[in-house]
Amino acid sequence: MAAEPESAETRIGPLRVCADEERVIRYRREIGFPDTPEKIVPVAFPAVWLTADEIASAIRDFLAGEDLVPVQESQSFHYFAPLRVGESYDLTVSVRREAEPPRLSVNASLATLAGETRLHAETLLRIFPRPTGVAGAP
Repeated sequence: MAAEPESAETRIGPLRVCADEERVIRYRREIGFPDTPEKIVPVAFPAVWLTADEIASAIRDFLAGEDLVPVQESQSFHYFAPLRVGESYDLTVSVRREAEPPRLSVNASLATLAGETRLHAETLLRIFPRPTGVAGAP
């Protein structure tokens, strides 16, 4: 794949998200988080918000017209304070394409409705040519 220039950022949000108790409980079960009497939001839970249509659409737009597939390379979360079950937050995301190595960088910031930052997250998606014979794969 030829090296491509880095592109401008696409900014998304703020999107209003909520650490909905039912969704947090379901996520905890799915990842094997132990049952506890405390209502704890798992560290990686904000990843579910990164699947929002607005974010997925921005990722598709960066790859539009190219026969490429993004594969998650890494994800990190840096907390300033814990998230609370039942609370709403504002999620702001930026997506940009990097040339070397070819990838998308998805950076997110989560703040309380009062504007207090709770979290910064980064997801790196490596970009690979779509394997031959895998038509229609995401």
